[in-house]
Amino acid sequence: MAALMQIFQENPMAALFGTLGLACQLIWPLFGARKAILSAQFGIGANYGVQYALLDAWSGAGIACMGATQTAIAFFAGERPWLRKLGLVFLPAIGGVCYVTWSGAASFFALTACALVMLGRLQKDTLRLRLFLLAAAPFGISYDVTVGAPVALVGAITSATIAVVMLVREIRTRRWAKEALA
Repeated sequence: MAALMQIFQENPMAALFGTLGLACQLIWPLFGARKAILSAQFGIGANYGVQYALLDAWSGAGIACMGATQTAIAFFAGERPWLRKLGLVFLPAIGGVCYVTWSGAASFFALTACALVMLGRLQKDTLRLRLFLLAAAPFGISYDVTVGAPVALVGAITSATIAVVMLVREIRTRRWAKEALA
């Protein structure tokens, strides 16, 4: 706990942006609409991008900012498939960011988490979106542990827990709706 407090005291701006990212990370699983989920995802990427930059964790900063940009495109793409496919351009771009800022395992975790999240954001179905975002959680958690981002780590663990609960809820709701139609 003392180490956590030291990080907050040494870099209060990183803690502030981390806290804002945490707030977004904690609420996204609660949303049922794709656009609401994407709005929170944008907040996560933008705020954590600044936090990671302030912590000199450049792979995470670049990846998070690219993720925020891709989220904005996914949000405004709506039903336009050509614009939605533009989001795929970001996959090789995050590979390039990780190559340039390579720092071993941390970069691998950032790359994997971001790729899964980006693929999820391209899904029109909220269940598939949730599955991709949840699949990214272990890699995001590992990144936060590796670079020492305690606020993001708390958010990642809590968000993953909430996401599992909401995923189960959505699956049950769909099953009940399907049975009601049968």
